Amino acid sequence: MDRNSLIGLLLIGLIFIVWIQLLSPSKPKPKPLPKQTDTSAASTAIIDSDSLKKLEALEKARALGIFSVAAEGEEKLITVETDLFTAVLSSKGATLKSFVQKKYLNEERKPFDLITSPNGATALFFQTRDGKNITTTDLYFTPKVNTEKITLTGKQSEKIPFELTLADGKKIEITYTFVGNLYRFDYQTNLVGLSDLVINGEYQVVWNGGIAHSEKNKVDEATRSYAHAIQAGELLKLDADKAGETKKQNPDGKTKWVSVQSKYFIAAIIAENESKGAYLQGYRNTDDEKLVFEDYIVALREDLPFKQNEVKGNFAIYVGPLDYDLLKDNGVGLERALDFGWEWLTRPFAEWLIVPVFNFLSQYISNYGIIIIIFAFLIKLVTYPLTSASTNSMKKLATLQPQLQAVQEKYKNDPVKLQNELGKIYKEAGVNPLSGCLPMLLQMPLLFAMYYVFSSSIQLRQEAFLWADDLSAPDAVIHFPFSIPLYGDHVAIYPILMAISIYVQQKITPQQSSAVAEQMKIMNYIFPIMMLLVFNNLPAGLGLYYFMFNVFGLIQQVYTNSTLPKPAAKSVQSVSPNGAKKKKKEKVA
Repeated sequence: MDRNSLIGLLLIGLIFIVWIQLLSPSKPKPKPLPKQTDTSAASTAIIDSDSLKKLEALEKARALGIFSVAAEGEEKLITVETDLFTAVLSSKGATLKSFVQKKYLNEERKPFDLITSPNGATALFFQTRDGKNITTTDLYFTPKVNTEKITLTGKQSEKIPFELTLADGKKIEITYTFVGNLYRFDYQTNLVGLSDLVINGEYQVVWNGGIAHSEKNKVDEATRSYAHAIQAGELLKLDADKAGETKKQNPDGKTKWVSVQSKYFIAAIIAENESKGAYLQGYRNTDDEKLVFEDYIVALREDLPFKQNEVKGNFAIYVGPLDYDLLKDNGVGLERALDFGWEWLTRPFAEWLIVPVFNFLSQYISNYGIIIIIFAFLIKLVTYPLTSASTNSMKKLATLQPQLQAVQEKYKNDPVKLQNELGKIYKEAGVNPLSGCLPMLLQMPLLFAMYYVFSSSIQLRQEAFLWADDLSAPDAVIHFPFSIPLYGDHVAIYPILMAISIYVQQKITPQQSSAVAEQMKIMNYIFPIMMLLVFNNLPAGLGLYYFMFNVFGLIQQVYTNSTLPKPAAKSVQSVSPNGAKKKKKEKVA
Protein backbone atom coordinates (compact mmCIF):
# COMPACT_ATOMS: atom_id res chain seq x y z
CA MET A 1 0.00 0.00 0.00
CA ASP A 2 1.57 3.36 -1.02
CA ARG A 3 2.08 6.43 1.10
CA ASN A 4 -0.95 8.28 -0.33
CA SER A 5 -3.19 5.31 0.41
CA LEU A 6 -1.99 4.98 4.00
CA ILE A 7 -2.22 8.69 4.70
CA GLY A 8 -5.74 8.66 3.27
CA LEU A 9 -6.66 5.65 5.39
CA LEU A 10 -5.21 7.29 8.48
CA LEU A 11 -7.26 10.44 7.91
CA ILE A 12 -10.39 8.38 7.29
CA GLY A 13 -9.70 6.38 10.43
CA LEU A 14 -9.25 9.55 12.51
CA ILE A 15 -12.54 10.89 11.17
CA PHE A 16 -14.14 7.55 12.02
CA ILE A 17 -12.82 7.68 15.62
CA VAL A 18 -14.07 11.24 16.15
CA TRP A 19 -17.43 10.33 14.57
CA ILE A 20 -17.86 7.28 16.83
CA GLN A 21 -16.88 9.25 19.93
CA LEU A 22 -19.47 11.90 19.09
CA LEU A 23 -22.19 9.29 18.56
CA SER A 24 -21.33 7.10 21.54
CA PRO A 25 -23.03 7.98 24.83
CA SER A 26 -20.60 9.09 27.50
CA LYS A 27 -20.57 7.20 30.76
CA PRO A 28 -22.48 9.35 33.22
CA LYS A 29 -21.38 10.22 36.69
CA PRO A 30 -23.82 8.93 39.27
CA LYS A 31 -25.60 11.65 41.13
CA PRO A 32 -25.52 11.60 44.94
CA LEU A 33 -28.63 10.22 46.54
CA PRO A 34 -30.77 12.74 48.41
CA LYS A 35 -30.52 12.67 52.15
CA GLN A 36 -33.23 10.71 53.89
CA THR A 37 -35.48 12.66 56.17
CA ASP A 38 -36.73 11.09 59.37
CA THR A 39 -40.48 11.59 59.49
CA SER A 40 -41.15 9.32 62.39
CA ALA A 41 -41.68 12.27 64.70
CA ALA A 42 -43.99 14.14 62.35
CA SER A 43 -47.57 14.58 63.39
CA THR A 44 -50.21 12.80 61.35
CA ALA A 45 -53.72 14.08 60.85
CA ILE A 46 -56.30 11.36 61.13
CA ILE A 47 -59.29 11.63 58.83
CA ASP A 48 -62.11 9.12 58.90
CA SER A 49 -62.76 7.17 55.69
CA ASP A 50 -66.15 8.75 54.90
CA SER A 51 -64.77 12.28 55.14
CA LEU A 52 -61.82 11.27 52.95
CA LYS A 53 -64.10 9.84 50.27
CA LYS A 54 -66.23 12.98 50.26
CA LEU A 55 -63.13 15.13 49.96
CA GLU A 56 -61.81 13.05 47.04
CA ALA A 57 -65.21 13.22 45.31
CA LEU A 58 -65.28 16.98 45.73
CA GLU A 59 -61.76 17.32 44.29
CA LYS A 60 -62.66 15.17 41.29
CA ALA A 61 -65.80 17.19 40.68
CA ARG A 62 -63.77 20.36 40.71
CA ALA A 63 -61.12 18.88 38.40
CA LEU A 64 -63.42 17.13 35.92
CA GLY A 65 -66.60 19.19 35.91
CA ILE A 66 -69.32 17.55 33.86
CA PHE A 67 -67.07 14.50 33.40
CA SER A 68 -66.93 13.80 37.16
CA VAL A 69 -69.81 11.33 36.79
CA ALA A 70 -67.34 9.00 35.05
CA ALA A 71 -64.61 9.43 37.65
CA GLU A 72 -65.80 6.40 39.62
CA GLY A 73 -66.34 2.88 38.37
CA GLU A 74 -65.05 -0.65 38.11
CA GLU A 75 -62.08 -1.39 35.89
CA LYS A 76 -62.64 -4.23 33.44
CA LEU A 77 -59.80 -5.73 31.44
CA ILE A 78 -60.08 -7.30 28.00
CA THR A 79 -57.21 -9.43 26.70
CA VAL A 80 -56.59 -9.65 22.95
CA GLU A 81 -54.24 -12.41 21.81
CA THR A 82 -53.04 -12.50 18.21
CA ASP A 83 -50.32 -14.35 16.32
CA LEU A 84 -47.88 -11.55 17.14
CA PHE A 85 -48.74 -10.14 20.57
CA THR A 86 -50.95 -10.16 23.63
CA ALA A 87 -52.62 -6.83 24.39
CA VAL A 88 -54.73 -5.78 27.36
CA LEU A 89 -57.38 -3.06 27.10
CA SER A 90 -58.81 -1.35 30.19
CA SER A 91 -62.28 0.12 30.60
CA LYS A 92 -60.68 2.86 32.72
CA GLY A 93 -59.75 5.21 29.94
CA ALA A 94 -60.60 2.78 27.12
CA THR A 95 -56.84 2.54 26.91
CA LEU A 96 -54.12 0.13 25.86
CA LYS A 97 -52.84 -1.09 29.21
CA SER A 98 -50.33 -3.75 28.12
CA PHE A 99 -48.64 -4.91 24.92
CA VAL A 100 -46.36 -7.97 25.01
CA GLN A 101 -44.82 -9.27 21.78
CA LYS A 102 -44.42 -12.98 21.21
CA LYS A 103 -41.41 -12.96 18.89
CA TYR A 104 -39.14 -10.47 20.64
CA LEU A 105 -37.69 -10.92 24.12
CA ASN A 106 -35.71 -8.70 26.48
CA GLU A 107 -32.05 -9.06 27.47
CA GLU A 108 -32.94 -11.96 29.79
CA ARG A 109 -34.69 -13.70 26.87
CA LYS A 110 -38.09 -13.21 28.53
CA PRO A 111 -41.30 -11.56 27.23
CA PHE A 112 -41.64 -7.92 28.25
CA ASP A 113 -44.30 -5.20 28.17
CA LEU A 114 -43.69 -2.26 25.82
CA ILE A 115 -46.14 -0.04 27.74
CA THR A 116 -44.61 2.05 30.52
CA SER A 117 -47.45 4.40 31.55
CA PRO A 118 -49.29 2.94 34.58
CA ASN A 119 -52.54 4.56 33.42
CA GLY A 120 -52.32 3.18 29.89
CA ALA A 121 -50.76 4.38 26.66
CA THR A 122 -53.66 5.59 24.51
CA ALA A 123 -55.92 8.50 25.45
CA LEU A 124 -57.88 11.53 24.29
CA PHE A 125 -57.12 14.93 25.75
CA PHE A 126 -58.92 18.28 25.56
CA GLN A 127 -59.53 21.42 27.60
CA THR A 128 -63.03 22.61 28.52
CA ARG A 129 -64.23 26.18 28.45
CA ASP A 130 -64.32 26.26 32.25
CA GLY A 131 -60.59 25.46 32.43
CA LYS A 132 -60.69 21.69 33.06
CA ASN A 133 -57.98 19.45 31.55
CA ILE A 134 -59.72 16.23 30.56
CA THR A 135 -57.75 13.05 29.90
CA THR A 136 -59.80 9.96 29.16
CA THR A 137 -57.49 7.73 31.23
CA ASP A 138 -59.13 9.39 34.30
CA LEU A 139 -62.59 8.27 33.20
CA TYR A 140 -64.40 4.93 33.29
CA PHE A 141 -65.90 3.66 30.03
CA THR A 142 -68.34 0.84 29.43
CA PRO A 143 -66.99 -1.95 27.18
CA LYS A 144 -69.59 -3.03 24.60
CA VAL A 145 -68.37 -6.63 24.46
CA ASN A 146 -69.21 -9.36 26.98
CA THR A 147 -65.98 -11.30 26.92
CA GLU A 148 -62.71 -10.96 28.83
CA LYS A 149 -60.49 -12.55 26.19
CA ILE A 150 -60.43 -12.51 22.41
CA THR A 151 -58.14 -14.75 20.35
CA LEU A 152 -57.38 -13.91 16.71
CA THR A 153 -55.29 -15.75 14.13
CA GLY A 154 -54.40 -15.01 10.53
CA LYS A 155 -56.71 -12.44 8.96
CA GLN A 156 -59.39 -12.73 11.64
CA SER A 157 -60.44 -9.34 13.01
CA GLU A 158 -62.50 -8.08 15.91
CA LYS A 159 -63.94 -4.70 16.95
CA ILE A 160 -63.85 -3.76 20.64
CA PRO A 161 -65.94 -0.62 21.35
CA PHE A 162 -65.99 1.43 24.57
CA GLU A 163 -68.52 4.12 25.44
CA LEU A 164 -68.73 6.91 28.02
CA THR A 165 -72.18 8.50 28.38
CA LEU A 166 -72.75 11.94 29.88
CA ALA A 167 -75.80 14.12 30.45
CA ASP A 168 -77.87 15.58 27.60
CA GLY A 169 -76.83 12.89 25.12
CA LYS A 170 -73.16 13.82 25.23
CA LYS A 171 -70.78 10.86 24.90
CA ILE A 172 -67.34 9.63 23.88
CA GLU A 173 -66.90 6.44 21.85
CA ILE A 174 -63.57 4.71 21.30
CA THR A 175 -63.31 1.56 19.16
CA TYR A 176 -60.32 -0.73 18.61
CA THR A 177 -60.08 -3.15 15.68
CA PHE A 178 -57.42 -5.85 15.83
CA VAL A 179 -56.29 -8.29 13.11
CA GLY A 180 -54.62 -11.61 13.93
CA ASN A 181 -51.49 -11.19 11.80
CA LEU A 182 -50.78 -7.45 12.05
CA TYR A 183 -48.98 -5.22 14.56
CA ARG A 184 -51.15 -2.37 13.30
CA PHE A 185 -54.67 -1.91 14.66
CA ASP A 186 -57.40 0.68 14.06
CA TYR A 187 -58.36 3.30 16.63
CA GLN A 188 -61.64 5.14 15.99
CA THR A 189 -63.06 8.00 18.02
CA ASN A 190 -66.49 9.63 18.08
CA LEU A 191 -67.18 12.75 20.16
CA VAL A 192 -70.88 13.58 20.43
CA GLY A 193 -72.16 16.93 21.75
CA LEU A 194 -68.78 18.08 23.06
CA SER A 195 -67.88 20.80 20.58
CA ASP A 196 -69.56 23.51 22.69
CA LEU A 197 -67.64 22.38 25.80
CA VAL A 198 -64.12 22.27 24.36
CA ILE A 199 -61.97 25.36 24.07
CA ASN A 200 -59.89 26.20 20.97
CA GLY A 201 -61.87 23.70 18.87
CA GLU A 202 -59.24 21.03 19.35
CA TYR A 203 -58.74 17.62 20.90
CA GLN A 204 -55.66 15.43 20.93
CA VAL A 205 -55.09 11.73 20.26
CA VAL A 206 -52.32 10.83 22.68
CA TRP A 207 -49.67 8.18 23.26
CA ASN A 208 -48.43 8.28 26.86
CA GLY A 209 -45.00 6.99 27.89
CA GLY A 210 -41.72 5.97 26.36
CA ILE A 211 -41.09 2.45 25.09
CA ALA A 212 -39.88 0.05 27.80
CA HIS A 213 -36.18 -0.83 27.80
CA SER A 214 -35.23 -4.31 26.68
CA GLU A 215 -31.45 -4.19 26.13
CA LYS A 216 -28.44 -4.65 28.39
CA ASN A 217 -26.91 -1.25 27.65
CA LYS A 218 -29.49 1.14 29.15
CA VAL A 219 -27.52 4.29 28.31
CA ASP A 220 -27.27 3.33 24.64
CA GLU A 221 -30.97 2.45 24.54
CA ALA A 222 -31.98 5.76 26.14
CA THR A 223 -29.68 7.63 23.76
CA ARG A 224 -31.44 6.00 20.81
CA SER A 225 -34.94 6.81 22.12
CA TYR A 226 -36.81 9.64 20.37
CA ALA A 227 -40.16 11.16 19.53
CA HIS A 228 -40.98 11.93 15.90
CA ALA A 229 -43.63 13.64 13.81
CA ILE A 230 -43.86 13.99 10.07
CA GLN A 231 -45.25 17.21 8.63
CA ALA A 232 -45.49 17.97 4.94
CA GLY A 233 -42.87 15.30 4.25
CA GLU A 234 -40.40 16.70 6.80
CA LEU A 235 -39.37 14.50 9.72
CA LEU A 236 -39.37 16.31 13.07
CA LYS A 237 -37.35 14.81 15.90
CA LEU A 238 -37.36 15.44 19.65
CA ASP A 239 -34.56 13.97 21.76
CA ALA A 240 -34.71 14.31 25.55
CA ASP A 241 -30.95 14.01 25.91
CA LYS A 242 -30.42 16.14 29.04
CA ALA A 243 -31.31 14.76 32.45
CA GLY A 244 -33.89 16.72 34.41
CA GLU A 245 -34.92 18.89 31.44
CA THR A 246 -38.35 18.63 29.82
CA LYS A 247 -38.33 19.30 26.08
CA LYS A 248 -41.45 20.20 24.12
CA GLN A 249 -42.48 20.89 20.54
CA ASN A 250 -45.94 22.01 19.46
CA PRO A 251 -45.67 22.39 15.67
CA ASP A 252 -48.60 23.50 13.54
CA GLY A 253 -49.17 22.08 10.08
CA LYS A 254 -50.51 19.01 8.37
CA THR A 255 -49.28 15.98 10.30
CA LYS A 256 -49.61 12.38 9.15
CA TRP A 257 -48.15 10.56 12.15
CA VAL A 258 -46.37 10.89 15.47
CA SER A 259 -44.25 8.22 17.15
CA VAL A 260 -42.28 7.21 20.21
CA GLN A 261 -39.40 4.77 19.84
CA SER A 262 -36.61 2.99 21.63
CA LYS A 263 -33.60 1.39 19.96
CA TYR A 264 -35.57 -1.48 18.41
CA PHE A 265 -39.29 -0.81 18.97
CA ILE A 266 -41.80 1.89 18.12
CA ALA A 267 -45.35 3.06 18.80
CA ALA A 268 -46.93 5.35 16.20
CA ILE A 269 -50.33 7.00 15.81
CA ILE A 270 -51.26 7.43 12.14
CA ALA A 271 -54.05 9.74 11.00
CA GLU A 272 -56.31 8.65 8.16
CA ASN A 273 -56.65 12.31 7.21
CA GLU A 274 -53.82 14.64 8.08
CA SER A 275 -54.10 16.31 11.48
CA LYS A 276 -53.80 20.04 12.10
CA GLY A 277 -50.62 19.69 14.14
CA ALA A 278 -48.63 17.64 16.63
CA TYR A 279 -47.39 17.74 20.20
CA LEU A 280 -44.11 16.18 21.33
CA GLN A 281 -42.75 16.06 24.88
CA GLY A 282 -39.76 14.25 26.36
CA TYR A 283 -38.03 13.97 29.71
CA ARG A 284 -34.84 12.15 30.70
CA ASN A 285 -35.03 11.11 34.33
CA THR A 286 -31.36 10.66 35.21
CA ASP A 287 -27.88 9.94 33.88
CA ASP A 288 -27.42 6.92 36.14
CA GLU A 289 -26.48 4.13 33.71
CA LYS A 290 -28.67 1.60 35.55
CA LEU A 291 -31.78 3.78 35.96
CA VAL A 292 -31.71 6.06 32.91
CA PHE A 293 -34.95 6.28 30.94
CA GLU A 294 -36.43 8.77 28.49
CA ASP A 295 -40.18 9.25 28.88
CA TYR A 296 -42.21 10.67 26.00
CA ILE A 297 -45.70 11.91 25.21
CA VAL A 298 -46.81 12.45 21.61
CA ALA A 299 -50.16 13.51 20.19
CA LEU A 300 -51.99 14.33 16.99
CA ARG A 301 -53.97 17.58 17.30
CA GLU A 302 -57.42 17.24 15.75
CA ASP A 303 -60.12 19.76 14.85
CA LEU A 304 -63.32 19.82 16.92
CA PRO A 305 -65.45 22.36 15.04
CA PHE A 306 -67.79 24.51 17.14
CA LYS A 307 -71.50 23.59 16.98
CA GLN A 308 -70.75 20.34 15.14
CA ASN A 309 -72.63 17.74 17.14
CA GLU A 310 -70.69 14.62 16.09
CA VAL A 311 -66.97 14.52 15.27
CA LYS A 312 -65.41 11.24 14.16
CA GLY A 313 -61.76 10.43 13.86
CA ASN A 314 -60.11 7.46 12.17
CA PHE A 315 -56.59 6.47 13.15
CA ALA A 316 -54.27 3.50 13.06
CA ILE A 317 -51.73 2.58 15.73
CA TYR A 318 -48.59 0.58 15.02
CA VAL A 319 -46.88 -0.96 18.04
CA GLY A 320 -44.02 -3.33 17.39
CA PRO A 321 -40.51 -3.79 16.01
CA LEU A 322 -38.50 -1.24 14.04
CA ASP A 323 -38.56 -3.55 11.04
CA TYR A 324 -37.96 -1.64 7.80
CA ASP A 325 -40.41 -3.66 5.70
CA LEU A 326 -43.17 -3.70 8.33
CA LEU A 327 -42.86 0.05 8.79
CA LYS A 328 -42.86 0.67 5.04
CA ASP A 329 -45.99 -1.45 4.62
CA ASN A 330 -47.93 1.28 6.44
CA GLY A 331 -47.49 3.44 3.36
CA VAL A 332 -46.96 6.70 5.26
CA GLY A 333 -43.17 6.93 5.44
CA LEU A 334 -43.00 5.41 8.92
CA GLU A 335 -39.73 3.71 7.92
CA ARG A 336 -38.07 7.12 8.15
CA ALA A 337 -38.12 6.71 11.92
CA LEU A 338 -35.24 4.24 11.44
CA ASP A 339 -31.96 6.06 11.93
CA PHE A 340 -29.91 5.28 8.81
CA GLY A 341 -27.66 8.31 9.15
CA TRP A 342 -27.27 11.09 6.60
CA GLU A 343 -30.23 11.37 4.24
CA TRP A 344 -28.04 12.28 1.27
CA LEU A 345 -25.21 9.77 1.81
CA THR A 346 -25.69 6.72 4.02
CA ARG A 347 -29.47 6.32 3.86
CA PRO A 348 -29.51 5.50 0.10
CA PHE A 349 -26.92 2.76 0.71
CA ALA A 350 -29.03 1.38 3.55
CA GLU A 351 -32.40 1.47 1.77
CA TRP A 352 -31.35 0.54 -1.76
CA LEU A 353 -28.50 -1.89 -1.12
CA ILE A 354 -28.05 -3.29 2.39
CA VAL A 355 -31.68 -3.86 3.39
CA PRO A 356 -32.81 -5.36 0.02
CA VAL A 357 -29.82 -7.71 -0.18
CA PHE A 358 -30.24 -8.85 3.43
CA ASN A 359 -33.98 -9.38 2.92
CA PHE A 360 -33.34 -11.42 -0.23
CA LEU A 361 -30.68 -13.61 1.38
CA SER A 362 -32.76 -14.12 4.53
CA GLN A 363 -35.41 -15.87 2.43
CA TYR A 364 -32.95 -18.72 1.85
CA ILE A 365 -30.49 -18.46 4.77
CA SER A 366 -31.60 -18.26 8.39
CA ASN A 367 -28.23 -17.39 9.94
CA TYR A 368 -27.35 -13.71 9.69
CA GLY A 369 -23.65 -14.38 10.29
CA ILE A 370 -23.54 -16.33 7.04
CA ILE A 371 -25.58 -13.61 5.34
CA ILE A 372 -23.01 -11.01 6.42
CA ILE A 373 -20.16 -13.15 5.04
CA ILE A 374 -21.97 -13.55 1.70
CA PHE A 375 -22.67 -9.82 1.62
CA ALA A 376 -18.96 -9.08 2.22
CA PHE A 377 -18.09 -11.42 -0.67
CA LEU A 378 -20.59 -9.69 -2.97
CA ILE A 379 -19.19 -6.26 -2.12
CA LYS A 380 -15.67 -7.55 -2.76
CA LEU A 381 -16.78 -8.79 -6.18
CA VAL A 382 -18.28 -5.40 -7.00
CA THR A 383 -15.15 -3.53 -5.87
CA TYR A 384 -12.72 -6.02 -7.43
CA PRO A 385 -12.14 -3.99 -10.61
CA LEU A 386 -11.30 -0.91 -8.53
CA THR A 387 -8.90 -2.67 -6.16
CA SER A 388 -7.30 -4.57 -9.01
CA ALA A 389 -6.78 -1.38 -10.98
CA SER A 390 -5.40 0.27 -7.85
CA THR A 391 -2.86 -2.52 -7.33
CA ASN A 392 -1.74 -2.40 -10.96
CA SER A 393 -1.45 1.38 -10.74
CA MET A 394 0.78 1.10 -7.66
CA LYS A 395 2.98 -1.39 -9.48
CA LYS A 396 3.37 1.05 -12.37
CA LEU A 397 4.18 3.83 -9.91
CA ALA A 398 6.90 1.63 -8.44
CA THR A 399 8.56 1.25 -11.85
CA LEU A 400 8.42 5.03 -12.29
CA GLN A 401 10.20 5.81 -9.03
CA PRO A 402 13.70 6.32 -10.55
CA GLN A 403 12.29 8.72 -13.12
CA LEU A 404 10.20 10.53 -10.49
CA GLN A 405 13.15 10.89 -8.13
CA ALA A 406 15.30 12.32 -10.91
CA VAL A 407 12.67 14.92 -11.75
CA GLN A 408 12.19 15.78 -8.06
CA GLU A 409 15.92 16.33 -7.68
CA LYS A 410 16.15 18.40 -10.85
CA TYR A 411 13.24 20.74 -10.04
CA LYS A 412 13.37 20.71 -6.25
CA ASN A 413 13.61 24.52 -6.22
CA ASP A 414 10.77 25.06 -8.69
CA PRO A 415 7.52 23.57 -7.26
CA VAL A 416 5.34 24.65 -10.20
CA LYS A 417 7.66 23.11 -12.79
CA LEU A 418 8.01 20.03 -10.63
CA GLN A 419 4.25 19.43 -10.49
CA ASN A 420 3.94 19.95 -14.24
CA GLU A 421 6.70 17.44 -14.98
CA LEU A 422 5.29 14.89 -12.53
CA GLY A 423 1.87 15.29 -14.12
CA LYS A 424 3.35 14.59 -17.55
CA ILE A 425 5.03 11.42 -16.29
CA TYR A 426 1.81 10.19 -14.66
CA LYS A 427 -0.19 10.96 -17.80
CA GLU A 428 2.25 9.22 -20.15
CA ALA A 429 2.33 6.15 -17.91
CA GLY A 430 -1.45 6.15 -17.47
CA VAL A 431 -1.39 6.08 -13.65
CA ASN A 432 -3.04 8.06 -10.87
CA PRO A 433 -1.01 8.56 -7.67
CA LEU A 434 -4.22 8.78 -5.64
CA SER A 435 -5.74 5.58 -7.00
CA GLY A 436 -4.74 3.65 -3.88
CA CYS A 437 -7.23 5.64 -1.79
CA LEU A 438 -10.13 5.35 -4.23
CA PRO A 439 -11.46 1.87 -3.25
CA MET A 440 -11.41 2.76 0.45
CA LEU A 441 -13.07 6.14 -0.13
CA LEU A 442 -15.88 4.50 -2.09
CA GLN A 443 -16.39 1.92 0.65
CA MET A 444 -16.60 4.40 3.54
CA PRO A 445 -20.24 5.50 2.91
CA LEU A 446 -21.19 1.82 2.75
CA LEU A 447 -19.33 1.13 5.99
CA PHE A 448 -21.06 4.05 7.74
CA ALA A 449 -24.44 2.89 6.39
CA MET A 450 -23.80 -0.63 7.68
CA TYR A 451 -23.01 0.81 11.11
CA TYR A 452 -26.42 2.49 11.21
CA VAL A 453 -28.25 -0.57 9.88
CA PHE A 454 -26.51 -2.99 12.24
CA SER A 455 -27.09 -0.69 15.21
CA SER A 456 -30.81 -0.08 14.69
CA SER A 457 -32.31 -2.92 12.65
CA ILE A 458 -34.25 -5.56 14.53
CA GLN A 459 -33.04 -8.39 12.24
CA LEU A 460 -29.60 -8.71 13.86
CA ARG A 461 -30.88 -8.28 17.43
CA GLN A 462 -30.11 -11.38 19.53
CA GLU A 463 -28.90 -13.22 16.41
CA ALA A 464 -25.91 -15.41 17.31
CA PHE A 465 -22.92 -16.44 15.20
CA LEU A 466 -20.03 -18.50 16.52
CA TRP A 467 -19.00 -16.94 19.88
CA ALA A 468 -21.08 -13.78 19.38
CA ASP A 469 -24.50 -14.16 20.97
CA ASP A 470 -25.81 -10.87 19.53
CA LEU A 471 -24.58 -9.52 16.20
CA SER A 472 -26.10 -6.12 16.95
CA ALA A 473 -23.82 -5.63 19.98
CA PRO A 474 -20.05 -5.98 20.56
CA ASP A 475 -18.90 -9.63 20.77
CA ALA A 476 -17.31 -9.08 24.19
CA VAL A 477 -15.63 -12.18 25.65
CA ILE A 478 -13.76 -10.46 28.49
CA HIS A 479 -15.19 -7.68 30.66
CA PHE A 480 -13.15 -5.27 32.77
CA PRO A 481 -14.33 -3.61 35.99
CA PHE A 482 -13.02 -0.36 34.49
CA SER A 483 -13.02 1.40 31.12
CA ILE A 484 -9.92 2.02 29.02
CA PRO A 485 -10.07 5.37 27.17
CA LEU A 486 -11.00 4.93 23.48
CA TYR A 487 -11.04 1.13 23.88
CA GLY A 488 -13.85 0.43 26.35
CA ASP A 489 -14.49 -1.97 29.22
CA HIS A 490 -14.32 -5.23 27.27
CA VAL A 491 -12.34 -7.26 24.75
CA ALA A 492 -14.11 -8.18 21.51
CA ILE A 493 -12.75 -10.83 19.14
CA TYR A 494 -13.90 -9.71 15.69
CA PRO A 495 -12.13 -6.33 15.95
CA ILE A 496 -8.88 -8.12 16.84
CA LEU A 497 -9.23 -10.44 13.83
CA MET A 498 -10.06 -7.46 11.66
CA ALA A 499 -6.97 -5.54 12.83
CA ILE A 500 -4.75 -8.55 12.12
CA SER A 501 -6.23 -8.91 8.64
CA ILE A 502 -5.58 -5.20 7.95
CA TYR A 503 -1.96 -5.56 9.03
CA VAL A 504 -1.36 -8.65 6.88
CA GLN A 505 -3.04 -7.08 3.87
CA GLN A 506 -0.83 -4.00 4.16
CA LYS A 507 2.28 -6.20 4.37
CA ILE A 508 1.54 -8.06 1.14
CA THR A 509 0.29 -5.04 -0.83
CA PRO A 510 2.91 -3.74 -3.28
CA GLN A 511 4.63 -0.48 -2.35
CA GLN A 512 5.69 2.24 -4.74
CA SER A 513 9.32 1.75 -3.72
CA SER A 514 11.44 0.32 -0.96
CA ALA A 515 12.11 3.85 0.31
CA VAL A 516 8.39 4.53 0.64
CA ALA A 517 7.89 1.16 2.32
CA GLU A 518 10.51 2.08 4.90
CA GLN A 519 8.96 5.49 5.52
CA MET A 520 5.47 4.02 5.95
CA LYS A 521 6.47 1.11 8.17
CA ILE A 522 5.09 2.78 11.29
CA MET A 523 1.79 3.38 9.51
CA ASN A 524 1.39 -0.36 9.03
CA TYR A 525 1.01 -0.58 12.81
CA ILE A 526 -0.90 2.62 13.52
CA PHE A 527 -3.83 2.00 11.18
CA PRO A 528 -4.74 -1.53 12.42
CA ILE A 529 -4.52 -0.35 16.04
CA MET A 530 -6.68 2.65 15.25
CA MET A 531 -9.35 0.47 13.63
CA LEU A 532 -9.20 -1.93 16.58
CA LEU A 533 -10.01 0.94 18.94
CA VAL A 534 -12.91 2.04 16.76
CA PHE A 535 -14.50 -1.36 16.18
CA ASN A 536 -14.19 -2.70 19.74
CA ASN A 537 -17.42 -0.88 20.70
CA LEU A 538 -19.30 -1.39 17.44
CA PRO A 539 -21.77 -4.20 16.61
CA ALA A 540 -20.18 -7.61 16.13
CA GLY A 541 -21.85 -7.88 12.74
CA LEU A 542 -19.90 -4.88 11.49
CA GLY A 543 -16.60 -6.34 12.74
CA LEU A 544 -17.46 -9.67 11.10
CA TYR A 545 -18.22 -7.92 7.80
CA TYR A 546 -14.98 -5.93 7.75
CA PHE A 547 -12.90 -8.96 8.79
CA MET A 548 -14.37 -11.16 6.03
CA PHE A 549 -14.06 -8.34 3.51
CA ASN A 550 -10.34 -8.16 4.36
CA VAL A 551 -10.00 -11.94 4.13
CA PHE A 552 -11.43 -11.87 0.62
CA GLY A 553 -9.11 -8.93 -0.10
CA LEU A 554 -6.12 -10.98 1.05
CA ILE A 555 -7.09 -13.79 -1.29
CA GLN A 556 -7.43 -11.29 -4.13
CA GLN A 557 -4.07 -9.70 -3.29
CA VAL A 558 -2.25 -13.04 -3.22
CA TYR A 559 -3.73 -13.88 -6.60
CA THR A 560 -2.87 -10.46 -8.05
CA ASN A 561 0.70 -10.67 -6.77
CA SER A 562 1.13 -14.08 -8.36
CA THR A 563 -0.02 -12.84 -11.78
CA LEU A 564 2.05 -9.67 -11.88
CA PRO A 565 5.49 -9.97 -13.53
CA LYS A 566 8.44 -9.53 -11.21
CA PRO A 567 10.25 -6.29 -12.03
CA ALA A 568 13.86 -6.57 -13.15
CA ALA A 569 16.70 -4.53 -11.75
CA LYS A 570 17.22 -1.32 -13.63
CA SER A 571 20.29 0.82 -14.15
CA VAL A 572 19.57 4.34 -13.14
CA GLN A 573 21.77 7.33 -13.75
CA SER A 574 22.28 9.67 -10.84
CA VAL A 575 24.33 12.78 -10.43
CA SER A 576 27.18 12.82 -7.93
CA PRO A 577 27.95 15.92 -5.87
CA ASN A 578 30.91 16.79 -8.13
CA GLY A 579 28.69 16.67 -11.19
CA ALA A 580 29.94 13.36 -12.61
CA LYS A 581 27.40 10.79 -13.68
CA LYS A 582 27.45 7.35 -12.21
CA LYS A 583 25.34 4.26 -12.55
CA LYS A 584 23.71 2.31 -9.79
CA LYS A 585 21.33 -0.59 -9.74
CA GLU A 586 18.03 -0.16 -8.00
CA LYS A 587 15.68 -3.01 -7.40
CA VAL A 588 12.13 -1.93 -8.04
CA ALA A 589 9.67 -3.12 -5.42
